[in-house]
Parts: sequence; structure tokens; C-alpha cells
Amino acid sequence: MSVKDEQLQEIEALASIYPDEITVLSEDPYPKFKLIIKPTTNDEDELRPFLLLEVKFHANYPEQSPEINIIDSANVDDTSSFESEINKICEENLGMPVIFTLASHLSEQLSIQSENRQIRHLENLERKQREEEEAEQKRFEGTCVTVESFIKWKVKFDAERNELTKTIKIDDNEIKKLTGRQLFEKDRSLYDSDIKFVSGEGGEVVEVDESLFEDMLDLDLDDAATTGIDLSDVDQ
Repeated sequence: MSVKDEQLQEIEALASIYPDEITVLSEDPYPKFKLIIKPTTNDEDELRPFLLLEVKFHANYPEQSPEINIIDSANVDDTSSFESEINKICEENLGMPVIFTLASHLSEQLSIQSENRQIRHLENLERKQREEEEAEQKRFEGTCVTVESFIKWKVKFDAERNELTKTIKIDDNEIKKLTGRQLFEKDRSLYDSDIKFVSGEGGEVVEVDESLFEDMLDLDLDDAATTGIDLSDVDQ
């Protein structure tokens, strides 16, 4: 059997094992094909890694290594490490058909990388969740006050207070000179408090007996002053 026939038999065996992964490009002068290498795991997530190899046999194969190149890949950490593995496996299997052995080895390596990637992904999710929980906890705890931070706040507070005092300057003497009416007009809250008091809002309801004041309407205040009547007795 010729070397080429042996090579064609090897490709036929590979096609039975990898029917969807192998594509024969040509058979002359020697076989040339593409082979997709996938992980041994059955997960079909979008980040699943793969390698696409282009393999060329020649007249001295399998006594010498075939020409193998990685022409495409996805989700692979480092293709150069796989290139080193390819050369190593081919050197260790000189004189024998090597493609199946090589494909099996690369599939296992891809599976290891895939598992490590999933572990890293889960660790990142856990770390992110932990950081979010810690940030939420700190938000509830507030900021710890130290001597340095308190002094810094006190200096800022005093400066803002002094600036506010300069902007709104109150003259105590002026307040002392105001009449009762001026104070009343200046502070509207006095009027509001009286209204609430009379209406009974926020305090005890006051009822006034108007009959107590009927006799007072007939009094002549001027006459009372001349006759010497002490009106203070009326309150009694």
C-alpha cells in the first residue's frame, strides 16, 4: 500500500469519528483538510472555545510531522501554547498516524481551559456581588467620625456661620426699639399663633361669655375717670 493510500485511510477513519468537524479540501498530490477541535464537554454556551486546524500531508508523512497550522480560534487563552502542544505530540508520535491522538489531546486542553474560564466567571460574579453588598452596608453605616474629620468639619462649619452672620446682620438695639405692633408686623407667626389660640387649634378651646360685658357697654369711660371709679374692680 502506498503512502498516499495510508493517508487516505487515515482521513476516512477521521471522517467516521469527526463527521461534522472534518472538511477535505483536496487529495492531490497528497491529502489536505480542515479539522475543528472542540472541548470534550458537551456545553454549548456561546463562549465555548474551539480551534480550526489546516493539515497538509506530504510524501514523508508519517515518518515526518505533517504541516499543521491554526487558522482560526475562539475563546482560547493562548494559541501559542497550543502550537507548542501540536509540535510536541507530532514529535512523540513519528512513524504513526498522529491526527486522532493530536485531536484528542487538544480537545482535553480546550476542556480544561473552558472549565477554568467558567470558574473565573463564577468567581467574578461572586466578587461583584460581595462588593455590591459591602457598598450597600457601608451606605447604611455612614461615615466614621475621627478627630481629624471632626476638626475639619468644625472649621468649615464656623466659616460658613461667620459668613452667614456677615450677610444677615441683626441689630439688637433696633429690636429693643420696636413697638409691639411693629414686632407683630415683623413676625407674622404671632398673628398665626393668636388665630390658632382663638380657634382652638393646637390648644385649649376658649369660650367667652358675652353677657359679662353687656353692663360695661353702658359705662361712660370719661365719667368714670372724673368720678374716680376704679375700673380695675370690673375685672374682679
